[in-house]
Amino acid sequence: MAEVSNGRANLHLHTIFSDGELEPAQVVEAHVAAGFTAIALTDHDTLAGIDALGRLEGRRLRMIAGVELSIEDEPRRGLVDVHLLGYGFTVGDRRLRRRLHEASEAREAQKVETVHRLAAAGFKVTWDDVRVRARGNVGKPHIVASIEASQPGVVREELYAAMGPGGAAHVPRTKEMSLDEGVDLIATAGGVTVLAHPGVYRHVPDLEVLFRTCAVAGVLGLEVTYPQAPDDPYGPKSVALMERFAKVAASYGWVATGGDDFHGPQVTPLIRLAGWTATPATCVDELLARRS
Repeated sequence: MAEVSNGRANLHLHTIFSDGELEPAQVVEAHVAAGFTAIALTDHDTLAGIDALGRLEGRRLRMIAGVELSIEDEPRRGLVDVHLLGYGFTVGDRRLRRRLHEASEAREAQKVETVHRLAAAGFKVTWDDVRVRARGNVGKPHIVASIEASQPGVVREELYAAMGPGGAAHVPRTKEMSLDEGVDLIATAGGVTVLAHPGVYRHVPDLEVLFRTCAVAGVLGLEVTYPQAPDDPYGPKSVALMERFAKVAASYGWVATGGDDFHGPQVTPLIRLAGWTATPATCVDELLARRS
């Protein structure tokens, strides 16, 4: 993959206000220096990273309002540990702000229960230690970091498996935002929704069911140009999956978007800051043109 980033976009980025490791300004400036045309900060269930910047306009690249929503589990509809990306909405929308606050509270309660279940399973972890590691919303990486600090040698993949569907510490999303509500929330705020990272849904038995559910709900994009194989983010495995999902997007009439889901050197060590060049900036106008 070429290192020249001119004319490229990165529409999936996290900061310290969810489970990322860098300040919003650091993430923005790195992409400016790399020559990106457009980016979006997409912290989990919060706009705090955008707020910390003070404004989206007047920067040396185009910044799109973004957020990543945690969607309530509905296995019958193919919704298991699924995320929805929202773009181009009005940042000051009161209903959106209020609902994100509620979603953040539900997310916090879920993570508290996750920590309790991990402790019961024998891991050395306390909620106080996890909470102090997070500037904003707590994410799984904060829990993992806490356990790694107290139990050197623990296998990170095993921790994530324990917290995932079927794991000893898994807490289903039963009180969070439904897919239909998420789509309506973003649309009412003047934005558009995209199904995030289809290649990483290991616990969805039939992706076609998920795709149909999203199409019916009014999702208008699919995150295609993404490190779909986390163990091979820039290699042939991800490329093959991107080609597969490009065809899916075309079949549903969805806009193909993308980004690298950068969190930081500890959380996503294989992802280089401002190094993702697979997403063309043209997708931004295509996506925002779908707003009602």
